[in-house]
Amino acid sequence: MTWDQTLPLWARLHAASPQALDDLGRHHGMDLAPASAAQRPDAGAAIRIRCARVQDGRVLVADLLWHQTADAQTLYTVETGHRMLRPGQAQQRFRAQGLPAGSAHAVALVLLHQLLGQTGLVLDRMDEGLTRSMRSLRSFQLAVGTPDSRGAEDLIDVDSHLSMLSRPLSVVMQTLDDLEQAAKQLRRSVLQGSQLGRQHVDALLAEIDGVQRRSRFMLERQRFHRRSAEETVAMSDLNVTKVFSVLWAAFIPGTALINWYGQNFRVMPELSWEGSLWTQLLAVLVLTAVPVWMVKQSGTLR
Repeated sequence: MTWDQTLPLWARLHAASPQALDDLGRHHGMDLAPASAAQRPDAGAAIRIRCARVQDGRVLVADLLWHQTADAQTLYTVETGHRMLRPGQAQQRFRAQGLPAGSAHAVALVLLHQLLGQTGLVLDRMDEGLTRSMRSLRSFQLAVGTPDSRGAEDLIDVDSHLSMLSRPLSVVMQTLDDLEQAAKQLRRSVLQGSQLGRQHVDALLAEIDGVQRRSRFMLERQRFHRRSAEETVAMSDLNVTKVFSVLWAAFIPGTALINWYGQNFRVMPELSWEGSLWTQLLAVLVLTAVPVWMVKQSGTLR
């Protein structure tokens, strides 16, 4: 299937199955199958680009096959899933930058810029989600020890969201690697002769490198926040253990007293003493206060 062509020297194709891809290749007289990961594609080989973009609040992911050769020959793109390219937007950018008409390399430059921009928007969306999760985590940490303190179960959604970010981040990093490969292929083609200046491709490679650094930083940030969430859950569990430790220290003197007078000794003269009850209660209070004070002095309640 061929979609409408809005830029010169660009054939926008669509293949929903491997058979449809083979049919397109035979129809256009070229091999549209991408090279394997172990092979380095030459200037005329097709490559696979994993694309991602935001649409209606969702992140769409699909593969795009990219086949580019000389400047005077048609650039072929095959979209295998969701429509990732926006011809109208690409045409506006082509005219705004004043790129040479009739240059397939200029068309390739504009389309790669568009895919890079869409990837940046995906990173923006993930950054917003990461910021919201971090705010929830920070709010939880600040509420510890206050009347508004919450349980560790309130962090389940935060931890789940941070875990789910790993997959889209890996997709984005793969997309950037594929775009870098396509840009390097374009640079090799431009060096062999083109109406497009090499500085345009170098600028594109510099932008890709900048977004790659941003994605790596976000990956490290996601890992850091996830470790922080796990440590917060662990600290919350530790606080529960502290509470039970204090309760144990508070109730063990009374338990010992009950066990003592539950032995059914025949002779217990202290039971007949005047003020025996109050003396025993006072002894229990003292024995309760001493271990609690020792626990507090040790700093384990903080």
